Amino acid sequence: MAFYHGVEVKQIPTSIIPARQISASIPVFIGCAPIHRLSEQSRAAKNGDVVLCHNNAAAVRALGYTQNDDFEKWGLSEAAYTMFVLYACAPVVFINIFDPAVHKKAVTDESVALSNETGQLANSDLIKCVLTTAEGIECAEGVDYSLNKITGKISISKNGLLKTATSVNATYTYAAPELVTVNECIGGVDFNTGKTTGIQLVDRVFSQYRVLPGVICAPGFSDNPSVAAIMATKASSINGIFRAVAIADLPQTLPDPSLAPEYKLKNNLVQEDLIVCWPRAVFNNQIIRLSTLCAGVIADTDANHDDVPYASPSNKLLQMQAATADNVNELWLGPDEANALNANGIVTAFNFIGGWKLWGNRTACFPDVTDIKDTMISNRRMFGWYGNQLILTWWQKVDEPIGHRLAQTIMNSEQINLNSYTAKGYILGGRIELLESENSTLDLMDGMVQFHINWGTQSPAERIKFSLEYDPDYLSTLFG
Repeated sequence: MAFYHGVEVKQIPTSIIPARQISASIPVFIGCAPIHRLSEQSRAAKNGDVVLCHNNAAAVRALGYTQNDDFEKWGLSEAAYTMFVLYACAPVVFINIFDPAVHKKAVTDESVALSNETGQLANSDLIKCVLTTAEGIECAEGVDYSLNKITGKISISKNGLLKTATSVNATYTYAAPELVTVNECIGGVDFNTGKTTGIQLVDRVFSQYRVLPGVICAPGFSDNPSVAAIMATKASSINGIFRAVAIADLPQTLPDPSLAPEYKLKNNLVQEDLIVCWPRAVFNNQIIRLSTLCAGVIADTDANHDDVPYASPSNKLLQMQAATADNVNELWLGPDEANALNANGIVTAFNFIGGWKLWGNRTACFPDVTDIKDTMISNRRMFGWYGNQLILTWWQKVDEPIGHRLAQTIMNSEQINLNSYTAKGYILGGRIELLESENSTLDLMDGMVQFHINWGTQSPAERIKFSLEYDPDYLSTLFG
């Protein structure tokens, strides 16, 4: 040691490490956004981009969405409206897979009748449009007419070329999100460019924004069983280590609840990290997928429980006014029908007591799997949440020497966390141990140390039963 004369201070690493705070329910939505409405320079959600939004205004700027969009076409508009407007929960991650340069259709010389200085194109969500008179003269937008590119409505200027015209010819291209394929949603890595696409972009969320996905949704695509399966696979291994849950819809081709269980089983929708929903919801004359509303209910429930996913989203209020299986007729399930869906691992919408509620505690692996940590949504999410927290908290200690100091730091810190969770009512109890039986000499020599955590999560009170018995002894009260 070098010679020193005076007072010296040395800082020692804290022996108790606080847990990293993570959000349990940050949703990632993969789908189509009407970005063609935005200028090329202002587009934040270009095809293949991962965008984090903290409020509705940011989503409007990033996605080009409006609350009046056709949610059947624009799944990310549905997601933004649900999360920010209906449930006021943030932040939300959006992955847009719509490319206006690719997913478009063209119309040439459509004849549009003009009446009362207005006309209506046959299609909406225009990308480019040119109007010409019957004589073939090109009209100038802003001078001869104005055009609402979202609705396709033409308004004629009183002093322009079309002031006396009864028709106009339109040549235009318009957005066609229906051309986005299932394979584009599933995505992968392009071997020519190395670009990651679709659901696989979920791996970029943490590295780009330092937030962990809690829920994965693909409105408009998750009713395809292949997409649902890939979503569940990605939810089970984000970045190869983190865990979330995926929420999928059953298709509209199932008009009756009795058909849903058979479809679910036939299409192998039985993963423990998957929540399956049926049917759809109606709010303010808009059809909204139940998977999207389920993500909103989960976020709202977590927000009301300290952002810890120990409470079930079942029997929590849904922002909806009707249910529908075919987007036309209202659907009213009775308790027997709703419970039959739940018995097959399907979450539904149920209006029985207290308004419309999300109804169902079970993940898609039920009833074939009976392990309670996998079958209950709240248990499945708690195991994933705590596992993610352990990874983020203790990554800083990777490659430290395996010794008494490291073991005690981890065990003392995590026991404090478990005691705190117990005191706050998040869990029933927990303990952490370093067991000799789980740490062989060879493993320790090879750099692997294993801790064993036992804990008790709280299952929802799915069935509350009272025994009611007539007691004839109370007849004696008749005689004073």
